Amino acid sequence: MVLIKIEIERVFGIEELESRLRNVRLKGFPDVRIYKDSKIWIKTIAPQEVINTLFIPQPRVYRSFLDRIWKMADFFSEKGIDIYSLNGGIDYTAFDEKGQATNWTLIPPVVELVPIKFDGSGLDYSDFICPGLKKIMEEKGHTLNPELKQLNFPEFERFSGVCEIPEICDGSHRIHSAYEKGREQNLLMIDKTEQGYPYYAAPKPYSLVHVELERVDGSKSDKTHVLTEPGHKLLYRLFPSGGIHSGDVRPDNKPSH
Repeated sequence: MVLIKIEIERVFGIEELESRLRNVRLKGFPDVRIYKDSKIWIKTIAPQEVINTLFIPQPRVYRSFLDRIWKMADFFSEKGIDIYSLNGGIDYTAFDEKGQATNWTLIPPVVELVPIKFDGSGLDYSDFICPGLKKIMEEKGHTLNPELKQLNFPEFERFSGVCEIPEICDGSHRIHSAYEKGREQNLLMIDKTEQGYPYYAAPKPYSLVHVELERVDGSKSDKTHVLTEPGHKLLYRLFPSGGIHSGDVRPDNKPSH
């Protein structure tokens, strides 16, 4: 879709955003509200902090995606909105060159504080798998990905035992677009997710991020899934509209409590 214009439906604050997020489900566990009892807040972060503090599940970003975000930023700027400084969310309609309209919600990029055990030989998730997930893993033949034990980066050396790692789980291209422009940006921080359902891909240091021209279908991802494929899909965060588009958190299809 080539975006040619947007129309703002409404702008809402952090309180409503929290309410919507607390209804976010997991793909493999539709009854689990992953953020039901989470602590949720907005944090402003400087470019150097992105490199020094954040971790990313896939250190590959695409120039075509970054260009698209900068174009989107221009559309919102014309409406008096800075997409890098959101303190809540925006429901809006996007129109492509054919006049087709699609409904979206824009929120700040999401960073979860993910608990992980560091034992000097990679990452150990064994204590962070709940009985319900273990049961399905046994039934379907999924296991913890053995590649997790091969993840050893200098940035991990400062951690020992169980630590919470700030891992980007949505909006990595928007984060990197702000970083490239040397801009401060607002992130949506989430702590204390529902226990036993780790984020589906392991964190890697942000310093590993590299930009490629565009994504090619069928190309190998540099994500390291927590569960062996296709078990990692059980842990995808599903927003209330049923999709996993970036920031697509809308009230119209909100599941009942």
